[in-house]
Amino acid sequence: MEENTGNTENANLEQVQDLLLIEEISPIKRKVKIKIDAEKVSSLLEKKLKETAKKATIKGFRPGKAPILVIKKFYEAELLEEVRMDILNDDFKKLISDKNIMLAGNPSVERELSADTYEIGFEVLPNISSVNLDLKIKEIKKREITDKVLEDEINFLLERLAEPVKLNLDETINDKDRYFVNIDYVTVDSENNTIDSAKDYSLSINSGASDKDLESSFIGKKIGDGFEFIDKEKGVTIKGIIKNIEKKVLPALDNNILKNFGDFENIDDFKKKLKEEIESYEEKKQKQALKEAITQELIKINPIEIPESMIEEDAKARFDNLMKDEKYKNANDSDKQKKDIFNILKVMAKKDIISFLLIENIAKLEKIKVDDKDIENFYLQTSKESGLEFEEVKKLYANDKDNYENLKNHMLEEKIFDFIIANKLSYV
Repeated sequence: MEENTGNTENANLEQVQDLLLIEEISPIKRKVKIKIDAEKVSSLLEKKLKETAKKATIKGFRPGKAPILVIKKFYEAELLEEVRMDILNDDFKKLISDKNIMLAGNPSVERELSADTYEIGFEVLPNISSVNLDLKIKEIKKREITDKVLEDEINFLLERLAEPVKLNLDETINDKDRYFVNIDYVTVDSENNTIDSAKDYSLSINSGASDKDLESSFIGKKIGDGFEFIDKEKGVTIKGIIKNIEKKVLPALDNNILKNFGDFENIDDFKKKLKEEIESYEEKKQKQALKEAITQELIKINPIEIPESMIEEDAKARFDNLMKDEKYKNANDSDKQKKDIFNILKVMAKKDIISFLLIENIAKLEKIKVDDKDIENFYLQTSKESGLEFEEVKKLYANDKDNYENLKNHMLEEKIFDFIIANKLSYV
């Protein structure tokens, strides 16, 4: 008898274990059958019925005084489903926790196999056991800061102090001087539908602030002339009329004008420091371009399937933040435009998620870490550059958990890219 009981218990245990086997549908999709405990269902249902009885208002009875049989008639079916889902949710959470599964998105009941057995579908983060670091990209060169580049930068600064002079009606825009043009325009799509328009819009010409192809559509034009620019990248055409033109007359760079740009000993000192600033900017720009190229190549040679729910959730958070911006808050965007924006955000979200997972795993595989010495060096460097005391800089991060974690994550990412650039990168 005891032996038979033992066999029954073993059989029941095997059945439960069989039900809890997680089936791999794809690298990121799983499903599992979960059988919920009938006794637990009965006990929790009884509890919920009693709680409902205390506050239920049913015709013919005082509030909270209806007999339990009446409560069952009205509420049992609804509460039974609620109880089953509550227990199923708890059992699923325990299963995920016990097996240390990194869940992505929300699980869903795919099938009800019986009154107490359900098939649950869910998505997980991809398991990345290795990362291909055979990276080949086009070489990204830093711009050389020639005398011409320096001169253009100085002229850009002087432009802010320029005196505008209105052009005569017969004078045209050339490709050497700098101008303000005042225009009315419309933007139309390939079917000639207006998708944007503006009146009295100001545009800078030959200042490096606008698209070169757009600027070229104004060369040789005068007040009253029309213009047209085909934006091939966006697939739209911008056309309009020039209402006014003002030429920017730049002042000569002398010691008096120099005061507008800061405290410099003389013009040579100003040029020297400006060149250093441009070189520093170009170094950062080159590194950022390198990082972007590396990221694109990493994603290309390490294809990873990402849960759609994860991408949707990330894109929705970006979309909600975007809609809080004053620029978009009161915009009467069509549903199509909003859908287009959301789809663009999904592409960005997918790229960032894959990039994050790859970078995170490179750190683990290559044993790259940020230690206390790295943090101390950051505090020292920041103190030197900002003029703040070391302890002041340290407090900004050490006393704020979020700031400190963000700093560590940023520094880790920088160390990983430095490692890749120094050891894993080749140019084609």
